[in-house]
Amino acid sequence: SVAPPAVAAPVAVAAPPKTIVKETSSSSSSEEKKMEFDETVPAVSQSSSVGVATIRNLLPLLPKDAIPAVDNKSLPSMVSSLSSCELVNDEELQGRERENSVADNMTVSSGSSGFHYTLNKPYESTVLSARYLTKTNVECAKKASELVLDSSTSDEKVVEAKNLYNNHFPLAIGDDIECNKNGKRVIEMTLSLPDDFTLEYQPGDSVGLIVPNTPEATIFILSMLEKNHGVLPSQKISVDSNHPITVEEAIRTTIDLCSPMKKKRLFMLSQFAADPEEALALRLLSSNEKGNDLFQRYVEDQNRTVIDILKEFPSCQQLITLEGLLGCLPAIPPRYYSVCSSPLADRQAENGSYHLKVAFSVVDFLTPSVAEDLNSGKRVGGLATRYLECICSPFLNNPSGSFKVPTVQIFPKPTHEFRLPTNMSTPLILIGPGTGIAPFIGFLSHRQAQISSLESFEAAETASEGTWRGGYELDPEELHISKGDSTGLNLALDYVRKQKTGEIDLYFGCRYSDHDYLYEDELEAFKSTGILSNLYTAFSREHGKEKMYVQNIMQDKPECKQRLTEMILNKDASVYVCGDGNAMGKDVQEAIVNVLADKLESKQSALAYLDQMKTSGRFVLDIWS
Repeated sequence: SVAPPAVAAPVAVAAPPKTIVKETSSSSSSEEKKMEFDETVPAVSQSSSVGVATIRNLLPLLPKDAIPAVDNKSLPSMVSSLSSCELVNDEELQGRERENSVADNMTVSSGSSGFHYTLNKPYESTVLSARYLTKTNVECAKKASELVLDSSTSDEKVVEAKNLYNNHFPLAIGDDIECNKNGKRVIEMTLSLPDDFTLEYQPGDSVGLIVPNTPEATIFILSMLEKNHGVLPSQKISVDSNHPITVEEAIRTTIDLCSPMKKKRLFMLSQFAADPEEALALRLLSSNEKGNDLFQRYVEDQNRTVIDILKEFPSCQQLITLEGLLGCLPAIPPRYYSVCSSPLADRQAENGSYHLKVAFSVVDFLTPSVAEDLNSGKRVGGLATRYLECICSPFLNNPSGSFKVPTVQIFPKPTHEFRLPTNMSTPLILIGPGTGIAPFIGFLSHRQAQISSLESFEAAETASEGTWRGGYELDPEELHISKGDSTGLNLALDYVRKQKTGEIDLYFGCRYSDHDYLYEDELEAFKSTGILSNLYTAFSREHGKEKMYVQNIMQDKPECKQRLTEMILNKDASVYVCGDGNAMGKDVQEAIVNVLADKLESKQSALAYLDQMKTSGRFVLDIWS
């Protein structure tokens, strides 16, 4: 076998070929050293790389033309601090394991130490159930479940399952209704929580999920490192002086291989290009002066990752080391999802079990096809959501029999603003198109459970009249609620008899009423029981009908205009907006301003009123991109 190379302490990124370093004189002491690139390249392109050819086509350039050089001032600043890694031999490994064992024995139990789960110390949660919220055919889930049901599920099985979904749900760019529906799959997933209440949440909170890189990306990097540098996947290394892990685990879990590249990362990667034209092309993509449009078309529009760049600029593979990768690439970012459940409602309904629910869209789309880019028009899947769809396949198929239950790593992300008002009599306007409906399902479930618990208390109080005197404290064990919930209920008792429950209006929008009307049955049930006062819907892709979005019905439908004005101006309603895309949030705010302007006599007055609502916490946004 090939002897593993020594991995040094942190080093600067290697300089590119044909690079010279000059100090520039300046009267300012803060003037940094600048690196100037030798622009001597062949007059006629000699590079055979796909990346260089694509860049030349996109510019476009004649065969005799050189790729334009860029000024150093237009390039991103180099990152001065890199991640470090060191090889750990067997003797060092045994010593560190003894130290960790001693530390573990000194650890106090989480319940008594106030332990909190975090990104660095997540909770390993069990997937308890999952279902499609869209009207998605489950035949593919049935086939995929046969692959992942095996207790020895491997990366290869997950890749096979993804290919099954790709084949079963063809995509197309355009107006093909079935293909559009194929690309819109929404899943609700139920996750276990520790039963010692060390991970609590409230409606409106989010949960972070930690997922590894895809098997395909991990395998590519491991093969590259072994081929070019003799680094074996099983070697143990310590990253940033942390507990030793294998090279395979480091590549799989510590660096982001699957997100679109950023300019700074491209510039750092250009330092490893052995081919001069590849180095020039990567520098051009990284520049702010000449590379903005090119970066948009080549990287952002096509969702190119570091794996794509390394494949299309192959000379980088020869020089970039394990430490170089750790220095170039950021950590895998967690994926955040809004909680769509209530701890109070779920504990009432599930006989005391403690869990939470999240809803997410499966990211699955085609990039635009461009004649000048041979690798354009590719299918892109979300790192987390495609993986979750695969491992949840047995649940999506409503299976019978036992199988290995999948787990995911999670941690809470509490919110301080996106909360239900403490006063239950406050009217609410909830605006949540698409998966923006998720936290509002949690809101409505919580409100229903609050009312149910208060009714139970009143019944208990009535039944016990004449048999006791003094105060009555709610017992969390009897009501199956957390300490925080019981505290809120006890506080609510002071005014609940004097105040009625506030009205709640909800605005929901999606593409197709027969496909992605999420939580349709639940919303109708909330309306029939009086939890929801009004439910307004808008559908943007109904056959033969005009496109309608929530902001359209808010300002164009007379009933909605009148209701919004009454709720906001006369009843001091609080407004919550949640959804995907900054444009939606801006359009909803503009619609509300237009509606209020009719009563407040001017748009300026309406804008001022909206700003006042935001300041006082009556208008709250939760928008993601």
